[in-house]
Amino acid sequence: MVNTHKIPLAYDTTLLTYTNKKEYVFWDTDQFPNLAIMGNSGSGKSYFIRLLLGYISKYAITATGGQPKAYVGCFKNELLTGGKRFWGRHDVRLALSQFHAEFEARANGDPCKDFRLLVIDEYISWLASMEAKEAKEVQKCIAELLFMVRSKNMHILLGCHRGMATDFQHGSRDCLNIIFLGSPSKESVGSFVSREDASMIEKRGRGEGYTVFDGQKPKAITVPTVQDMAKLDMAIQKLVSD
Repeated sequence: MVNTHKIPLAYDTTLLTYTNKKEYVFWDTDQFPNLAIMGNSGSGKSYFIRLLLGYISKYAITATGGQPKAYVGCFKNELLTGGKRFWGRHDVRLALSQFHAEFEARANGDPCKDFRLLVIDEYISWLASMEAKEAKEVQKCIAELLFMVRSKNMHILLGCHRGMATDFQHGSRDCLNIIFLGSPSKESVGSFVSREDASMIEKRGRGEGYTVFDGQKPKAITVPTVQDMAKLDMAIQKLVSD
């Protein structure tokens, strides 16, 4: 049985290449509560996020049977087709505000510890669409959450075309673990990892990339191919609708 704090991410590319073994690299949500997935157009970022949502729906169930839920905001409307907790281009802030409201409830005594996830896809593009004052307010709110959600079993996943450490205020970049997909820019990679580690990150194809988790060297990953899209869609809808 999969540990409920460890969500399958993708295959370990090295093992897949040299031994043909399909062994997963896991996202330990207890140790690394927040993720940013960065990939240019054609990198497979949206596909990967959908797959990850399916895994969370299946595996992030507490020992008492508590079901995971996700609040999803997608600035470009490409991630999902709908759902009670899905908001498109003009309503992304509702995903943030409702997730924040649940965090405040838990901080003020609500004993619920079921898995909760905030997803904002195309986060940097969303910020760029705002007036400067509003963008700073959103960045501040995200920064506060990145620092504080861990103890409440709440988590943040940001999808970005590209990003820089300066996009995350007040040192909150240190609360993010990064997945690079495809061919990330040298500037973006260098903004998040050391020079030594950056030299290990090469240009990859669609659905290929690297995890960069705090304290660990970059690990090459290969995103699995979904065999049953209808089953995946059902799992995602359960996560955003039930």
